Amino acid sequence: MAGQAPQKDAMDVLQAWVNDYIARAHPAISLGTGGEAGGAQLRLKYTPADGEVSILHMVAVTRNGRAAILVRRFDGAMPETAVQAGMWASTELGRRPAV
Repeated sequence: MAGQAPQKDAMDVLQAWVNDYIARAHPAISLGTGGEAGGAQLRLKYTPADGEVSILHMVAVTRNGRAAILVRRFDGAMPETAVQAGMWASTELGRRPAV
């Protein structure tokens, strides 16, 4: 990652890491990234089979006055799995009540 421009937020850092990983490892399955401005949520995802997705979802939160990163893996059919991951993250960020 040497020689790259400074990253603006966590999403930029994640994208730079993924780009560097892909350039070095030449993986058979490419990783995709996603997130939101400000970096409260970050996602790594790949498609292991047609119509299937695996998502590693990270959420930055404050718990008991301390910063924490919650991580959860979601696997299954698209788009249901993406919706499930989004609902989990929204709940952890206090944007919707837990069900």
